[in-house]
Amino acid sequence: MKPNYCYWSVVDGDYSWMMAAVIKSARQVGVFRDFHVWSDRPVAGSIHHPCGQFDKWGCLFKLFFLRDAVQKLDYEYFIWLDTDSWFTRNPGDPLRMMQGSPLHIALEGDLTIPENRRRDWWDCPNDRFVGLMRQRGVRSRHVFNVNGGLFIVHRDAIDTVYRLAFDFWQFSKTQGFTFNDEPLMAYAMHMLCGDPYRHTLRTSMDFWCSDWTGVFLDELPDSRPWTFTDYFTEERLTVNPAIVHAMRSKRALIAAGQEASGHFLAEAGDKVLSIVGT
Repeated sequence: MKPNYCYWSVVDGDYSWMMAAVIKSARQVGVFRDFHVWSDRPVAGSIHHPCGQFDKWGCLFKLFFLRDAVQKLDYEYFIWLDTDSWFTRNPGDPLRMMQGSPLHIALEGDLTIPENRRRDWWDCPNDRFVGLMRQRGVRSRHVFNVNGGLFIVHRDAIDTVYRLAFDFWQFSKTQGFTFNDEPLMAYAMHMLCGDPYRHTLRTSMDFWCSDWTGVFLDELPDSRPWTFTDYFTEERLTVNPAIVHAMRSKRALIAAGQEASGHFLAEAGDKVLSIVGT
């Protein structure tokens, strides 16, 4: 029987160590789903695919790999994880996040409200970004930003997500804005989910949340509650997600990944060592 979903990522260099740490944290809390990793070396605990050379600008490679490689795998859903992630406990069934949508990415801050202290996103004024979204068909009353650290997509929606993302990229460029992956994913999410209010970060903070302010600076997250700060309003909320996008913990993740990889190589023996050495 075909598995329902897998996790996946694309890494090289030190990010390979970090991905080993991500997988280690998942296994420690009882998550034993497949992790497919496109990388320049085998990553401990993963199913390895060579990544070759790829352009890292704007993280647009996520969308290229999704269309050209990931959808060839035999799963129904694919969960992207950034390499600076950490599982603090088993998240249960991630597919509960879908809420009937073919795409899930947490909708974080509302760009339309007057309470916002931050007035722009990726160098685009909030009202201008909302206008771009409206010009390209977004009809929801509120428009949200996203963080690109985790998204879930149904295999049948991959080509549509890719098309929507790059249609918006091309349109925005004609308007003077060259966006990275996050505004593109925000647009695709607004266009594909039937009810965006069921996908807001505030409805899913027990599953995933981003530590963009560095609560866990240079440390690995643990299972204790912590304070999340809204990117736009600066509202402070107590959260305790199963998966933390530990954006300011890269040094700790590299160290944890190197340790995990050392055990992996020791257990695998000379066969794996010869592969890594190539």
